[in-house]
Formats: sequence, structure tokens, C-alpha cells
Amino acid sequence: MKDALYYLQGPLPETPEPQQKQDPWTKTKVIGKSVPRVDAYERVSGSAIYPSDVKLADMLYGAILRCPHAHAKISSMDTSRAEKMPGVRAVITGRSPGADLDWYWNGEGKAIGGLFASHCRYEGEAVAAVAAETPHQARDAAMAIEVVYDELPFTSDYERATHIGSPNARDEGNLAGGPNVYQRGNVQSGFEAADVILEETYRTDCEIHTPLEPHGCVARWDGNRLTVWESTQGVYPVQRLLSDRLNLPLSNVRVICQYVGGGFGSKLQAGRYTVIAALLAKTTAQPVKLFLSREETMLAVGNRPANRMRVKAGVRNDGT
Repeated sequence: MKDALYYLQGPLPETPEPQQKQDPWTKTKVIGKSVPRVDAYERVSGSAIYPSDVKLADMLYGAILRCPHAHAKISSMDTSRAEKMPGVRAVITGRSPGADLDWYWNGEGKAIGGLFASHCRYEGEAVAAVAAETPHQARDAAMAIEVVYDELPFTSDYERATHIGSPNARDEGNLAGGPNVYQRGNVQSGFEAADVILEETYRTDCEIHTPLEPHGCVARWDGNRLTVWESTQGVYPVQRLLSDRLNLPLSNVRVICQYVGGGFGSKLQAGRYTVIAALLAKTTAQPVKLFLSREETMLAVGNRPANRMRVKAGVRNDGT
């Protein structure tokens, strides 16, 4: 209606001035009441469409070949056998057109690894990918890629990794940067005035996110416009990363996630698999669906690693 108001009429609640006493609530309209979810029917009836449910016409399936070693360099790779297998539409590596992309950086902002690794720094790092007509064909073709690795020494212990002479994952050493230090006030004066100084080191075990819906996406191109159905908790971070890595305007990238089957903090941004799915879809000119297995998720997704924290505290006899 022409004259219809798009806001509520009547007085609106105002933020009280500092030190002003706020009147207590007498009757609430929402708090303490049962409010039905707007998407309750879709969820309980099974009609909700999750990214892993998406099926598009002429859709292909993606699979990623991963390094089986903790530290290695690739000396040679032969994809010819995989390319000839039934149902295979594309095989891409770091040498494929458009796949020579930086992926992660050191503490100084220098690129130290690509989307597909030639220097593999952990077990499970992506080295190649396949798109095929069925998930099984894609997986079989990925396993048929012949890779020769030069295995390198490694250490998985933090203390040993910081010692001189320890095997380095990077040329400049294993430390990505200096420690994160938080302090308030004059710390040195506090230690000098303390009667007892305690120093302790605390460690936590590695934690793995295990949502019911695994990590993955479906990617489709329409000309130079990319649409991705991603199982994510944040469509905008995924959009920004795809725009940045693929050199696309933000307006040419659309990310859709109507429902997400759990994430717990592990689905806050795009993964390598997102960019790989987009590249496979562009190479084949067909939509590509790429979802990780449980085992791949443990190896490939940025889970919460084991942490180490050193604490130094000074205590006076009066408890301060």
C-alpha cells in the first residue's frame, strides 16, 4: 500500500543515559515464551536442502589426490593413466592452466605453498584432483595418478622442531613468527615485588570437528559468473576468498547455503576443495560436486591443533 508504514508505530525503547536507572520489565512478549522456528517444518520433515543434497543437470564429481607422507617433495607426476579411465572428464595439477595459485603464507606474508603442493609439508596435502561422472570413478582415477615422492626428514614434536638442526618444513625454519604476548601494566616490577614466581607449560590435544554434514561444495559457472553451494557457516568469507583467489569481482561470485549440517567453527571460510571444485567446473564446463570423506576432513581441514602455552606468574604473600 502506498501509505503503509514499514516501521512500528508508537514509542520505541531507548537506551538509558549513563547512571540512569532502568525501569524493570513488567511483561515480556518474546523472552520466556515458546517461539516456533521459521524453518522448523523443513528441518523436521526432511525437506530442507543442504549443500550435500544439491544435484544439478550434467553434474560431475570431484576427488582429490593427497600426499601420504608427512614431509616430501614431488619429483615426478604422471596423470596419463587417470585421464584415460572411464568417466573421467578432467585431471588438474599445479601445472594446469589457472591452477598455479598461492594458498598459504608464512608469518611475514610470503607465499610458501600453492593450491597443489610440489613441496608437501603434511600428510594429506593436495597434489592433484579429478572430475568424473561418478564419485567412484573420480576416486579411482585420483588413485591412478602416479606420483614419485622424495621423502624428507620431519619431526612432529614442538620442542624438537624449535631446536637448531631439527628438520625444517620451510627454508627459513619452523617458526611462523614470534610468540603472542599479552601484558598489562609494568610486568617486570610485578615480578620484582613477588614473593613467589611460578612458571608452567600447558598443552592441549588436537581437536577434530565432526559435523554430520562433511565439508564440501557444488560449483557451477555461468560464463564468468561462479555459483557455489557450500556447507559453510559464513557465505561472505567464502565469497571473498573465491573472489580473491580466482581474480573475480565480488559481484560475479555467489555463495548459497540455506542449511548447514553442523560446523562448530570449522566451516568459517572456503577450503582448498572449494577452489579446486571451481577449477574443475571451469575446466569441464559442467557443475562439479566435491565433498570430503571423514578421513580427508581429519587430514585436510584446518582443525584445532595441539596447543602449547607457557605461563609465568608472580604471587605475593598477601594474595596479589
